[in-house]
Amino acid sequence: MKDRKLKDSYKGSKFEVTHCDGAVASFEEAMSHVDARKRQTFTRAIEMQVQRLADGHRMSKENFPQEGELPKRKGQQKAKKFNALKRIPIRGYCWLSDKYPSKYFISHYVYKDYDKLKEKDTNKVKDNWTRIEVGSDEY
Repeated sequence: MKDRKLKDSYKGSKFEVTHCDGAVASFEEAMSHVDARKRQTFTRAIEMQVQRLADGHRMSKENFPQEGELPKRKGQQKAKKFNALKRIPIRGYCWLSDKYPSKYFISHYVYKDYDKLKEKDTNKVKDNWTRIEVGSDEY
C-alpha cells in the first residue's frame, strides 16, 4: 500500500484549506513519532478533519480548540486567535485569513505529548501569519 501524503491544498464547499510552506513536511516529521502501523489510518483521519473544515462543517472545541493569539493589526482592539486541528497526539495550527476570503492556512504540525502551547509554535504561526496576511506572499 502506498503511503498517504497530505495535499498542499483542500478545496471544500465553504473554504479552501492551504498548507503554508513546510507544513506538509512538519506533518511527516510529527508522524515519525506515531506507531508505523497506525500512520496510514492516522493520516486519513487528519485528511478527513481538514476536509470537514474545508466543507464548513461544525468543528467541536475538543477537535478544533482555540490555541493562541495572532498578532494585532493596526487599530485592532483585540487579537484574533488561531486554532488547532487536533488529533491526539498531532496538532495542526491554523487560522482563517482576513486577506484571502474563505481561506484557512495551516501553519505547521507538531507531535504534542504535553499540555501547554510552546512559545516556538506560537511564534511560527505568527511568522507565517505575518508573511501571508501582512507581507506580499501570494496564495
